[in-house]
Amino acid sequence: MMAAFNEDLVFKALYETFPDPVIIIDAERIIRSANNAALQQFGYPAEEFIDQSVRLIYANDAEYERRLRNRAERVDETTARTSTYLYVRRDGSSFSGHLRTTPLIDDQGEELALIGIIRDVSDLAEAVSERQRASKMLDAALEAMPEGFAIFDRQERLVVYNKAYQAICGPAGPALKPGITAEEILLLARQGGHYPDAIPGTREGDEWISSRLRDFRHPDGRPKIFRYADDRWLRVENIRTKDGNTVVARVDVTDLKRAELALERQRQELEHKNEALDQFTATVSHDLKAPLRHISMFSEMIEDDLKAGDQTELAENARHLRDSVRRMNRVVDSLLDYAQIAHRITDWTHVRLNDVVSETLTMLAGDAREANATFEVGSLPELEGDPELLRRLVQNLVGNAIKYRHADRPPVIRIHGGLTDHMVELMVEDNGIGIDPRFATRIFEVFQRLHKDETTYGGTGIGLALAKRIAESHDGSICLDTTFREGARFIVLLPRRLRKAK
Repeated sequence: MMAAFNEDLVFKALYETFPDPVIIIDAERIIRSANNAALQQFGYPAEEFIDQSVRLIYANDAEYERRLRNRAERVDETTARTSTYLYVRRDGSSFSGHLRTTPLIDDQGEELALIGIIRDVSDLAEAVSERQRASKMLDAALEAMPEGFAIFDRQERLVVYNKAYQAICGPAGPALKPGITAEEILLLARQGGHYPDAIPGTREGDEWISSRLRDFRHPDGRPKIFRYADDRWLRVENIRTKDGNTVVARVDVTDLKRAELALERQRQELEHKNEALDQFTATVSHDLKAPLRHISMFSEMIEDDLKAGDQTELAENARHLRDSVRRMNRVVDSLLDYAQIAHRITDWTHVRLNDVVSETLTMLAGDAREANATFEVGSLPELEGDPELLRRLVQNLVGNAIKYRHADRPPVIRIHGGLTDHMVELMVEDNGIGIDPRFATRIFEVFQRLHKDETTYGGTGIGLALAKRIAESHDGSICLDTTFREGARFIVLLPRRLRKAK
């Protein structure tokens, strides 16, 4: 027959076998009772634990005072509360524990005692602490990355980002915060002029933004490179994760892109130079062979006359022979002159173009008097350059203006110029026979002569090629103004300041 049910025995058994420490304290915060789990957890025998102040189990005064403050703030509460504190064992070791307190209230509503149940959460606290440390390490690693990094959720909302990403976003950077969408970031950056290929209010700009959004929404795993503010270049890579989030990497590749563009420019320049060299070689070959053929021909004629004892044409043939030799010397000298230009570009100094023109006109004074030429020289800018090379450039242009004059009127040569942006503009124009616009490019090639009659218009055909080479050596250019009909007008553009690395 079953014994009579005794609630006190049942509760006592539950109390003693409860796995978590249970401590009962009175209104004076004295420990009045503790179960076996409490004695084991704190490492005390009952006689050293019971009737002690509850301060005994707190790791330090700060934790105990925090407990008192929490209790004081809830003095009128009669429901269970849970808080976490740092506790200390008899051997000095500590642990984190969740304290759940339940007051014992009498019939008059007075608190008789407080039941506290403590659960050891050291492992959980350590795990939380480890996660916090890992999170801080991850944050530090992200901030240390020179690459821009961000994560967007399935709704294209920003979740996390680093400072590098914020900086790369330019005008949109200050507005970044969790929740802003990828499209909003693009539009803010565009509005701030961050993307030169996405000008607001243009169809091309709208298409550019749409293209960037397609890249974001449908990443193909391949990085894209595009231009942004201040002529910088950005490599963009979007990666879709299994859970639908998007990982974004942004890397400034300006230096790499500039090196790539420089290599491409060098490749194109080398290609153009090779083409020019082929053309130059063919032209030189032709211009050297012509006098050589004449020398060979007249030498044979002289030899035949001498063998035949006929001196009738000997003097004439000898004259032709000397003319051919002189022609060949002029060609060789012109070639050397042209080739040496590239090696003379070293004497950079401040140059007054009016001084250069004045010196040139003094040198050409004899030719000018013979042609009855007049000059109109305006106020010209100053610049950096090689004064000797610039004088030769002007000399070639003015010399041509005197040479290719009209037979029925004296030459009038105007030399004027000005400033445009950071460039110096120099114009030399005349009222001579002019140049057919069809030959506007050809005239700057080596040994290109539009007039084959050297008795009327002498020269080797290298003057304008030299002028072009001198202009280009100064990072400038020269061209024929094809709209000018009263004669010929040449326009030279030169930078006011030169790059020193030459």
